[in-house]
Amino acid sequence: MVKIKGRYPWRMGATSFVIPAGIEENVSYLADKVDDIQLLFFESPSQCHMPQQVDVHLLQGLAQEHDLSYTVHLPSDIQPGSSDEGVRQLAVAEIIRLMDDLAPLNPLCYDMHLALQLELAMEQWLANIDDFLGQLRKALGRERAVVAIENIDYPFSSVRPLVQEHGFALCADIGHGLLYGEDQNALFADIAKAAHIHYHGVRGGRDHQALGAEQQACSNRLGHVLHSAGFTGVVTLEVYRSEDLRASLQHIEECWIHYQQQKR
Repeated sequence: MVKIKGRYPWRMGATSFVIPAGIEENVSYLADKVDDIQLLFFESPSQCHMPQQVDVHLLQGLAQEHDLSYTVHLPSDIQPGSSDEGVRQLAVAEIIRLMDDLAPLNPLCYDMHLALQLELAMEQWLANIDDFLGQLRKALGRERAVVAIENIDYPFSSVRPLVQEHGFALCADIGHGLLYGEDQNALFADIAKAAHIHYHGVRGGRDHQALGAEQQACSNRLGHVLHSAGFTGVVTLEVYRSEDLRASLQHIEECWIHYQQQKR
């Protein structure tokens, strides 16, 4: 596998599930290969039948030994757009609890989905999201700047103004943008100011695939935007198999070499 630690102006990251093992084993496997690891928490602690226990002390040690940073994927089973105020409050509590538990790791970013409530009219859902973001802003204070709202399976233009109004960051997921037909100019405009970027291939109507020839033009554009914007944050290759990570890292390296040659 291509080892790219310190190779690019930005930090290149992988997810904490590229081998079939727990978070600690994945971090140990990846620590000397990438700059950042996205710790995946798809289930909220109170709803998980087998809570994911993480050895924070071990992860701290690996970070110090390997010049490693962490980002965090917050639980995606919470319902921030629910019309039930208690459910929205529970979502805030779950986020705060997990952020407190992981605070010793000094994560650079916490990514969050604002999932649609399909049974609600858009106007009502947006009002609920507005209330949720207001509650979370009050609970976090300045720390909200490291919580980034991710574009998922609906036009991000519907929530972007609320995200910015409440002072949260942006997480630009390019793979989601490609799969769901997001306006490419708007998506790449977000990249320049995003706190965190996710990148993965789209193939056969599925995302989170290895990057390949299909993404060549997109990768070239991404490299140009990142370099022009002076981006120094994290670009996470959001794939879940070691062979997909290997192929994606090779793809990025080839694109970077080509970009450097064009600049000469």
